[in-house]
Amino acid sequence: MMKTLKRLGNIITNNFGLKLLSVGLAFVLWVIVAQISNPVGTVSFSNVQVTLINAEQLEAQGKVYQILDQTDVVKVTVRAPESVISTLSASDISAVADLSEISEDGTVPITYSLDRAERIIADHDELLINVDDKKTKYVNIQYQLIGEVGEGCVQGVVKLARNRLEISGPASAVDRIAYALVTIDLDGAIKTISADMEIYLYDATGNRIDNELIVKQTDYVTTTVTVLSTKKVPVYASVTGEPSNGYIYTGDLYVDPEVITIAGDTSVLNGISRIDITDPVDIGSAKNDITATFDLTKYLPSGVEFEDKTFDGEVSVTAYIEKMLEKNLTISPDALLLHDIPEGFNAEIVGTEEINVRLVGLETELNAVSSESLTGIVEIDSYLTANNITDINDGDIVTIPVKFNLSDHVKADAVYVRVQLTLVEEDV
Repeated sequence: MMKTLKRLGNIITNNFGLKLLSVGLAFVLWVIVAQISNPVGTVSFSNVQVTLINAEQLEAQGKVYQILDQTDVVKVTVRAPESVISTLSASDISAVADLSEISEDGTVPITYSLDRAERIIADHDELLINVDDKKTKYVNIQYQLIGEVGEGCVQGVVKLARNRLEISGPASAVDRIAYALVTIDLDGAIKTISADMEIYLYDATGNRIDNELIVKQTDYVTTTVTVLSTKKVPVYASVTGEPSNGYIYTGDLYVDPEVITIAGDTSVLNGISRIDITDPVDIGSAKNDITATFDLTKYLPSGVEFEDKTFDGEVSVTAYIEKMLEKNLTISPDALLLHDIPEGFNAEIVGTEEINVRLVGLETELNAVSSESLTGIVEIDSYLTANNITDINDGDIVTIPVKFNLSDHVKADAVYVRVQLTLVEEDV
């Protein structure tokens, strides 16, 4: 046995230098062959995403962070055999930043790793972040309208499903937000608009703020804009009472404005032809023009509003009062028409050749009446019936009032004429 071991040792140590050289040459040859068959190369990836860990530790402290200068995206060059390179993608490279290791200057080291790679070279090895306190607040949601509704229509009430919005994020960013805004396009609209409108954030000077770190309670709000049809209608008023003695209401009632434009659903407007002020103007005992003011909104039908949003609904109504004037005229009995003569009788006015008439009324209308134009009517049978006069004999004379043909604003004092009734002679 000893001889065998000695013999084996001699084999190993005999020409040991040459044998060691042979082993070295064999290794070099193997490396050369390996390089030839599977050479080492490099490949670059410009979109390697850095994975963040332990972010919840910042959140637990009421903090939020913002990555600066896009340092969470890295360009990486990998040195590895071609057989490895040919199978690589950016997702194979591990780039990790542990936020629990953040330094006072806001940097976090990035650790790179890749199996089978000889070397990894990155364009930066630190993540830059800004850490801020987390803040939550509410802002009002406003709206702005652009464009015009279709012809013959008007924009009505605007309603938002919510008028306040909760936002949260870095305190420095949240503090800049003054209000939220939705924009509603009315261009050519002829019917009510209802849609979910996107909400944008603005600072106090009207600049839009787009910050992905600010979280909104919702990105959209349901917005409804009523679009109404329009129609022009007159406004009507009335009077009550009588002016003082010696004065008269001219019948002229001035309404300002006398025509208004209303807005509402077409089906409602189709049933409206006028707006009536149902409370009359009181002209009782008046000696001068009476003006009253009304709030027209009280008289609008349900579902109807004014087209003009600036119109407060105030309407003034003026009733014109004038002092009555007097005019005396003399007319012939021929100016009177004997009407409704009892059957079997003739009738004529007797006992006078002229009739004096005293008129009172508006100057303009009195001026239009003259002795030549004034006419009247004597209704005989109607008078007899009303006064139960049934026994009429040939030659009877009856005193009957005259009804004059006058305008509404001219009145005549009572005038009576004597009418003689005679039997109609029968033909022999």
